[in-house]
Amino acid sequence: MRFLSLMPGRGPLGLAGLFALMMAGPGLAMEFATIPVDSACNASECRRAVIAEGEITRDAPAKFAAFLRQELQRPGLHAIVFLNSPGGNVESALQLGSLIHDAGAAVVIGRPTLLDAQRQARRRAGFGQVGVVPGHCASACVYVLMGAKKRVVPEGARLGVHRMSARMWRADPAGGRTQGERIYAGSSEVNALRQYVSRVGGSQDLISLAESVPHDQIRILSSNEVRRFRLGAPSL
Repeated sequence: MRFLSLMPGRGPLGLAGLFALMMAGPGLAMEFATIPVDSACNASECRRAVIAEGEITRDAPAKFAAFLRQELQRPGLHAIVFLNSPGGNVESALQLGSLIHDAGAAVVIGRPTLLDAQRQARRRAGFGQVGVVPGHCASACVYVLMGAKKRVVPEGARLGVHRMSARMWRADPAGGRTQGERIYAGSSEVNALRQYVSRVGGSQDLISLAESVPHDQIRILSSNEVRRFRLGAPSL
C-alpha cells in the first residue's frame, strides 16, 4: 500500500468558519515525519510510514500535502499514518481526513517503535521491524481517523469525543477590554460534518454522541464503542 499523489485542497466542506474542536488547553502544532518500517533502507529506496503528532492547526493540511510532495520524490513511502493528537481545528481535520481517505491510507493510533529481533520474530509480516505504542486521539482527531481506509486502534489506545465549540474574542465597547464568549456549532456545521462522515464511511451515531458531551469534558470511548462506531480494529 503506497501513497498516491496527494495535493492540498479545501476538502469536502469549504467552510472557513467551521468551529475549532479542542481539548482543554493548546498543544504543539502537528508535525509530520517518516519512519523506516524495516532494515532494507538504502540511498535509492526505503520503506517508510508517516508519523503525524500534535494539535491540528489551520495550516496542518497544507503542511501535510507539502510534506508528502517531498517524501514522494523517493520510492518506498507506504500509506500508513501513525497518528497522535489532542484535537484541533475541525475544518482542518476534515481536510486531513479527506486527503488520507482519497489516498486509501491506513491510520494507526499510536507511536511507532523499533522492535528487537526476538519480538520481531513473533510478529506477522506487515509492519516489518516497527511495533506500536498505543496513543491517543481526541476531539477533531477522531474525524481524521474516520477518513482512513483502514482504522487501527491498538489495545490501550484512547479515543475521546466532545461537543464542537469555539471561543470568540471581542472588545468590550464600554471598557475596551477583550472578552471571550463560547459559541457552539449550529445545524449547518453539524450537517457539513455529517456529509463528510457519510463520504468516508463513518458512523453518524458517533456525531450524535460527541455533540451530547459538554465542550469542557472528554468522553473516552470503550473498546465496544470503538467497534460499534467503526473506528478501528486492534491491528492491521
